[in-house]
Amino acid sequence: MRAGIVLAALLAVPAARAGAAGTAAAQFLNLGFGAKALGMGEAYTAVAQGPSCAYYNPAGLASGDAGKRLDLAYAAHLEGTSVSQAVFMRRPYAAALTYFSAGELEGRDVYANPTGNFTARDVAAQLSRGFSLGRLEAGVSGKVISQTIKSSGATSLAADLGLLYRFRGTPYSLGAALLNFGTRVRFEDDSFPLPLKLKAGAAADFAAPRLLLALDAEFPNDGPAALMAGAEYKGLEGIALRLGYKTAAPGQRDAILGRGYGGVSGVDGMYGFFAGAGFEYSGFAFDYAMLPYGDLGTAHRFSVGMKF
Repeated sequence: MRAGIVLAALLAVPAARAGAAGTAAAQFLNLGFGAKALGMGEAYTAVAQGPSCAYYNPAGLASGDAGKRLDLAYAAHLEGTSVSQAVFMRRPYAAALTYFSAGELEGRDVYANPTGNFTARDVAAQLSRGFSLGRLEAGVSGKVISQTIKSSGATSLAADLGLLYRFRGTPYSLGAALLNFGTRVRFEDDSFPLPLKLKAGAAADFAAPRLLLALDAEFPNDGPAALMAGAEYKGLEGIALRLGYKTAAPGQRDAILGRGYGGVSGVDGMYGFFAGAGFEYSGFAFDYAMLPYGDLGTAHRFSVGMKF
């Protein structure tokens, strides 16, 4: 039961019981994309590589390999929830789809009496484009977001804006992105803002020793600022190893780690840390990321990519 309460706090299932003031809806938009970026703790604003840049910073679409690529991602997430995603990229364009299922939820009335089970699911579809502005790169995404809980539904519109500057002749880059800027989500008599956030980051991609380092700062509209740090090592033939870390508010960390309820140990207790690995061969890529969530268990993210 306590795990379910913590999960609801994490994902804020749309229009969750007349949520508290300042709580954003459509929290599935914060679940990330691509096991590569997640393995690096989502410190990806200034990295902006591959199809995942459509999610983290569409300015990354402005330059790079002009070939076509399709990425598919799946997450066996927490407490029966799941996330399925797809991105098709042909620079400077990309199209993406995210489907989130909250599984089967237990309904209760105001007196906590059971009212039967119900489902909740969310969908986001987006189109993105990158632009080259001299040495500065920019990008924009438009999104249509649809949410359904029980028999209620809501549709909202949003946009992402991104900037990216790569210092020519050096491994360094800077990036910034404004994500989920759009209309409010209205369920019956209640309305909620989207999870708007401003991100800024720096990255260094060293050819030798094939090491990528990244640092991001995130400023959301419904919570405290957070810092993310990530690293990727590609010194092994065709194999990448990744680590990441994201800060969290003390109260959120205590709730997820079950402090006061006996706590958790092992991998599940490493909330805030991310780890992953990837394999690439002849235009095919497979990536995996592990996200410990304390008392809720560990989420596993998978993605495959194909160039053609």
